[in-house]
Amino acid sequence: MFTNAQKKSEFPPDRKYEKFYSDFAKASSKKKVKMVTELSSGELAIVYPNIKDTLEHIKRTVYYKAANGEMRFLFDVIEANLEQSKKNYAKAVFLAENSLQNHASNINDSLMCYSILKSSFMKIRNFIKAYEVNTKMEELWPRKSDSVNITYGIYKSGLYAALGFMDQAIAARRSEWLTENMAHDTDKLMSFYNNIGVYYNKQSKSDSAAPYFEKIVSLVDVKKYPPERKKHYDFIRGLAKGNLGLSYYNDGDIQKTIPLIQEDIYYSRKNDKMESVLNSYNLMVECYIKLNNVPVAKKYLDSVYMMVSSDLKDITLRMNYFLLKSRFHHAAGDYKTSNESYEKFFNLRDSVSLMEKEQSIANTEIAFKIEQKEQELKEKTRIIEQKKLIEAQQKTFRAYSFAGILFLLVIIIFLILNNQYTKNREKELSITNEKINTQNSQIEQSLKEKEVLIREIHHRVKNNLQIITSMLSLQIGKEEGTVSEEILREAKQRIDSIALTHQMLYQNDNLSSILIGEYVLNLVRQIEASLPASNIRLSTDIVSNKEKINIDNAIPLGLLINELLTNAYKHAFQGKDRGEVKVSLREDEHYFVLNVRDNGIGLPENFDTMERKSMGMDLIYILSEQLDAKLIIESKNGTSFVLNIPKNKLFV
Repeated sequence: MFTNAQKKSEFPPDRKYEKFYSDFAKASSKKKVKMVTELSSGELAIVYPNIKDTLEHIKRTVYYKAANGEMRFLFDVIEANLEQSKKNYAKAVFLAENSLQNHASNINDSLMCYSILKSSFMKIRNFIKAYEVNTKMEELWPRKSDSVNITYGIYKSGLYAALGFMDQAIAARRSEWLTENMAHDTDKLMSFYNNIGVYYNKQSKSDSAAPYFEKIVSLVDVKKYPPERKKHYDFIRGLAKGNLGLSYYNDGDIQKTIPLIQEDIYYSRKNDKMESVLNSYNLMVECYIKLNNVPVAKKYLDSVYMMVSSDLKDITLRMNYFLLKSRFHHAAGDYKTSNESYEKFFNLRDSVSLMEKEQSIANTEIAFKIEQKEQELKEKTRIIEQKKLIEAQQKTFRAYSFAGILFLLVIIIFLILNNQYTKNREKELSITNEKINTQNSQIEQSLKEKEVLIREIHHRVKNNLQIITSMLSLQIGKEEGTVSEEILREAKQRIDSIALTHQMLYQNDNLSSILIGEYVLNLVRQIEASLPASNIRLSTDIVSNKEKINIDNAIPLGLLINELLTNAYKHAFQGKDRGEVKVSLREDEHYFVLNVRDNGIGLPENFDTMERKSMGMDLIYILSEQLDAKLIIESKNGTSFVLNIPKNKLFV
């Protein structure tokens, strides 16, 4: 997508800012401040050092003396834009929200704050909040004053794409294009083609994506433009070819991909489009990994590192770098460095998630205060208007009043006022009911969106756990026949039991609980499939099919069953050709009774001493305490582990 930053000014930068400085010097104090608020964060970063002293003088002179909040609001906007230019996006969010709550006085002010909020939320990857802000902007935008220059920022299609909803992004972009009605503008047409192609690429639909990038190249080839614009359109052609190269990469045609990406890098560098260069470097690393050409992949990875290290505040770049580095070292056979890089990627992603949660809490509180303030303003306005109406009525009645009919006049006034109050009350109730219905609809929509997000979280947690078990499986294959193999298999089984919990949650209608009977049965079958083949027969006797268990208790219960079954298979049948293990789950009025029994050799005589040295037994005791369960161990005709788990612990 061609961003505003990629569009060239009509004048060279030096001439452009000379004109700004000239106009700034001639303007009044108030006009100076307004001129600065209309600059983008990038432009502000360039001119601010030269006008800083003047702005600070104006601020000292008028900021705290202003009769209204207009000047305070304008300085808030300047400060928020400065923080954006420094990539302190969380602080920019705080300043914009504070200004929206305390200093914004009209629709234009609110839209200016929302514009800063949306761009900042996009930078810190809080796409849900950016979508919410965009919804508010859509409501207010038609009422914006044409005389005020406000940047709308990313469209809804871009927000859908950031959230991963590519079908919705494509549909929204087509709708936006029809609304713009700019088919005669080839630059906007190329931007539209690029957007659609990128969204198809993100779905790995290369056959659908490639024609759009080819159309861009054709448009550039036939477009007539002045010589000074050649450099710009060379970049557009290179960018389209780079995206076309990504389509070939998605199809597995690396040989076609590389020359197209190299062309994109060349023209992006000539136009100082370093973000485009960085993306192309990332793809070149992936290409040479696919070709098993580790030395060349390393050169491009080092180039990525040099670019990322110069911009350490951009956490997204760092996350992508560590993920790419993990893939490279895995391909190079350096699994230790690969795992370390992957761990750094996860740590960064977790820190982003924590920041988003903290910001969400703060946003909720501020939104409540803003809503409260808006209601107070509406109520004051209503009271003032009502008073004006009453005063007008009283003046009218006094003009026609007669001393002899004073009592009758009082009765008439009372009836009119009572009737007006009743109508106003009915109108208020009607408005209140409409608001309640609208809010209920919004709450229902929000709940549906949150349900989708929670289901996606469980899905992604399960996928991430499967990635870990896949990595453990690879390591198990390398440790075959060693002590480490057994340790790794136990760790893998424990992670599988946790993954099953999340899988059943996102497949279930209820995202917070699952049927305990179905969960135990599936878990036992999964553990049985993961254990080595033997003559041991595993059977189940599950009675409960209606009661449910939440995720906080399902995970320790699953780990507990995993440990008991693993111990039975490992220790119960030493020296015996065959055996039987039975898992039963029953319930009475107050307890669930879980019994894992085997007909093996039983517990050793020194079991009390051995259990203190066994990690497995330590884990069994810890998990039992976590479930408030009473553990009974019996050794008669084999071994039996019986857990009495209180129902009030498991019920949801």
